[in-house]
Amino acid sequence: MERFFPLKYLTVEQLRDLYRDACKVGKLLVEYDKPGEQEYYEITLPEDVILKNISGGNQNYLVFHEDFEGYPDATTVAFPLSGHPFTTAYIDIDNVRLDWFAKKYGLAEWWQMEGDERKDYPFTRFYTLEPMKRHQFN
Repeated sequence: MERFFPLKYLTVEQLRDLYRDACKVGKLLVEYDKPGEQEYYEITLPEDVILKNISGGNQNYLVFHEDFEGYPDATTVAFPLSGHPFTTAYIDIDNVRLDWFAKKYGLAEWWQMEGDERKDYPFTRFYTLEPMKRHQFN
């Protein structure tokens, strides 16, 4: 299963806090996707450059992976970098930490592809907030 949680409602400062929080418990990977090709390259950028280029205008999101096409189970936070076209900072965190991030950053909705169609759902179709327990929704 793969669930996407858009972060469009967070301010730039909240996005930067989310980046810092995720880096404390996860693994950072910065990738440059070569335009027009299916290749990507891992690059190194200093933290201050990444933070400066996190923007609310970009499509920032969390994606929850579990038993998905051979990928390791993880939650990935993605920050496309505004001053570096085709470059995204990804942070992989353990799925059990999603509860804490959901509560702190007020995740309200998620989406997934169902066939060729994107379906949007309220967050409560995936988690309940009191107590934070995962639904078995597929």
